[in-house]
Amino acid sequence: MALARVSRQLDRHSRGGSLSTTQASVLASTAKHGPVRISDLAEFEGINPTMLSRIVAKLEDAGLLRRRPDPDDGRAALVETTEAGLAQHRTLREERTRLLTDRLAAMPADRAAQLLAALPALEALAQIPSGPLSSENS
Repeated sequence: MALARVSRQLDRHSRGGSLSTTQASVLASTAKHGPVRISDLAEFEGINPTMLSRIVAKLEDAGLLRRRPDPDDGRAALVETTEAGLAQHRTLREERTRLLTDRLAAMPADRAAQLLAALPALEALAQIPSGPLSSENS
C-alpha cells in the first residue's frame, strides 16, 4: 500500500507534460522492452489490446511511438519508441528520480538509510516475471 501511495504521488508531480499515467507507463515499457508486439505489451501492462491500441495511437500522434511491421509475422505490428519518445522517457525518469531524492533528503537520516538498504530487495521484486516482457531485456 505504501508503494502504491508513493507511486501515485510521483505520478501527480511528474506527469510528463500531457501524458496520462497509463501513457507514461506504456512509453516506459516500450522504451525498456521495444520493439514489442501490442499483444505482449498489453499483457505486460495489464490492459486489453484494444485499449492499448488506442493509447499507442495517441502516443504515435504525439510522435513518441511508431508502429512497424513484424518481420516474423506479417499480420502483426511492432511498437517502438521514437527519439522524441526516448527523450520524453528520460525526462520523466529524471523528474521521478529528483522527486524521490528530494523526499529522501527531507527524511531523518536513519529512515532514509533504511529505504536505501531496501532498494536491492525492491529491485529484485520488480524483476520477478509477471508477463511476456518481464524476462526479456532485464
